[in-house]
Amino acid sequence: MYDLQKLHPVQTDDLVRLGRDWDGGYVVSKQQIEKTEVLLSFGVNDDWSFEIDFEKTKHIKMLAFDYSVSRAAVNENIAGYIGRIFGGFLALKRSWIVLALQDIKTVKNNHRNLKKYFRKNQDRYFIPKYLNTDNDKTNISFDRIFEKLTDAGNLSIFIKMDIEGMEYKTLPDLSPYFDKINGVAIEFHDLHKINSARDFEKTMQLLSSAFEIIHMHGNNHGETVVNTLLPSTLEITFMHKNMIQKNAVKSKAVYPINGLDFPCNKEFDDIILPYNYAEDIDAILMPLKQYANKTPYF
Repeated sequence: MYDLQKLHPVQTDDLVRLGRDWDGGYVVSKQQIEKTEVLLSFGVNDDWSFEIDFEKTKHIKMLAFDYSVSRAAVNENIAGYIGRIFGGFLALKRSWIVLALQDIKTVKNNHRNLKKYFRKNQDRYFIPKYLNTDNDKTNISFDRIFEKLTDAGNLSIFIKMDIEGMEYKTLPDLSPYFDKINGVAIEFHDLHKINSARDFEKTMQLLSSAFEIIHMHGNNHGETVVNTLLPSTLEITFMHKNMIQKNAVKSKAVYPINGLDFPCNKEFDDIILPYNYAEDIDAILMPLKQYANKTPYF
């Protein structure tokens, strides 16, 4: 059993929300902001409010990665929407045509706004690739990224990650660089799936070697894990252990924290994590571990 006893081992008033209310915002420590010189953002899509708010606090170097909103991906999407328009004409479905035209407009506007914000002359770089374990035209690895960050000092990097399940595959490759990272805000996905639950367990073991959890929030999109109150998507912020004060004590905060946390889906109430979940991460992992260790039926 690994030790993650000090959930939220910093004072609540040291925490701040960056990014929009609702989905897309994350809670981090002010200490982490002060330490950060480089922000690595994996998974941008149509919302970079977190990145905007982070940079408002201080000038940093920012590298954002996401192939899904690259020029090539945008062209692929537009081609698909044009096909839907032709299908609408053939099927005499005006609604198909209207929706496709709206989608084309949305995709173009999003890409245009992306290019306006991410500008090299302002140290904001957009790299049109997915984070992965290999390197090719559409993928890039942590090793390749850190080859370019040789001047980054210890604890000078903060990472935001929302990559739809690829976190379990890619995070093991981050371990050689833990000493450079002051914190990570990760959205973990698919905890209701047996294999992902097992991967989550392994990932928590890995991260606990260098980091403590300082905040968590349940994403109210989707379902819960069988026989638990754990949401299938869980947002967790980690802080490097070297930044935790020696006299830090376990927080008594109950999650969500008023003023910091908001439901990702505005249409539904936020997920309230039971008190023992907020007090002790093992209270979450034990039922999840029992669930993950069940043999699935084939």
